[in-house]
Amino acid sequence: MIGVIMHVRTKPDKTARFLALITQLQADVRANEPDTLLFQVMKSAESPDSFAFTEIFRNAEAREDHAQRPYHVAMSAEGYACLDGDPDIRTFDLVGAPAQ
Repeated sequence: MIGVIMHVRTKPDKTARFLALITQLQADVRANEPDTLLFQVMKSAESPDSFAFTEIFRNAEAREDHAQRPYHVAMSAEGYACLDGDPDIRTFDLVGAPAQ
């Protein structure tokens, strides 16, 4: 299993649009990707333009598949245009079984 943690900041005038995009993405992932075991987006309580993604994939193929899904590709350009700087993406190997 592969875990990914991603932190992003949005441009203040693009935060609402980014929130709409990632809310839809989260719904699409959960409905269509059984090998994406967890896809959770969180918005900072202290900084309204700061978001964290927690993702757990069954394997490397599931992670690749996730990035190539039509709904993910379709929202990526607009989503990245909302960001203020580059995302901080870190990949991890899971320790033990994932939380249920």
